[in-house]
Amino acid sequence: MTLDSTTPVDSASTSKVQSAYPSASGEAISACAASTRCIGIICGNSNYPLLVARACMEKNIRFCLLLLKDCVDLNEFEELHVPFLKVNLGEISKALDFFHENEVTEVIFAGGVKRPNFNNLSLDKKGASWMLKLGKAIFSGDDALLRKLSSLFEEEGFKILAGTDLLDNVFVKNGVFSKRHPNESDYEDIEKGFEVAKAIGKMDIGQSVIICDGIILGVECVEGTDALIDRCAQLRKSDHGGILVKVSKPQQDCRLDLPTIGIDTINRLNKNGFSGVAVEAGNCIVINKKSVIEQADDFSMFFCGYE
Repeated sequence: MTLDSTTPVDSASTSKVQSAYPSASGEAISACAASTRCIGIICGNSNYPLLVARACMEKNIRFCLLLLKDCVDLNEFEELHVPFLKVNLGEISKALDFFHENEVTEVIFAGGVKRPNFNNLSLDKKGASWMLKLGKAIFSGDDALLRKLSSLFEEEGFKILAGTDLLDNVFVKNGVFSKRHPNESDYEDIEKGFEVAKAIGKMDIGQSVIICDGIILGVECVEGTDALIDRCAQLRKSDHGGILVKVSKPQQDCRLDLPTIGIDTINRLNKNGFSGVAVEAGNCIVINKKSVIEQADDFSMFFCGYE
């Protein structure tokens, strides 16, 4: 598909929105403005970019937002008093100019992005140059592509940070966090699912598998976790059962694309009759952890960390 062009936003007089967080007081905003450090947050889908933005405010770190068109709903960023720019994936010159004008020195990739059809992607001059430099990486898995893309930002003088460097309490430890606990059979499935997920991760295929009664129903590919859940729900012998297992890739650059789970995933699993979730302890971002665990409890699902 060809990404539609977006109306340019003049970053010298960038539109402002108000803070979505009551804790973002005038004093905090003033402190952010006074900070000499500035982080550029590249925002994809999910609530993760908002969590990173809030962490910057709480730590009095100046930041700006690069919102990727077709990935981000601008309404989600209401009330954040910071510069922002909405761009297509191929508008690299505009993105870099925006970062430089806002004196960005560090960049964070936050949120998921659907892989585009590179053959039809609209590119500016810098975008065309970067496409040539990406080379074979565009035909590789997400890890290889993101590593190469991050290196291009580094060549422009930016340091790549992990959003988790700014966040507290987004990982889980080894153990069960829900009221419901996995039974012996579930633990056997979790162990097998963990091994298979690590194997496909090593091949840079995906980060998740679904297993039921010892049978791997599906592995995550380019379609993402939601489509994996929907697909596997049709492959079970019964209408209920099965476990989602999410892990990081063995070669994962932890600054980029760590596995993530939130309320929406729990809701989708419940809708499709799955039993529970196991995520890799210390390596899977759990967005709004308390709410995720409470939701799992409401659905009588188990939620655990595994290592």
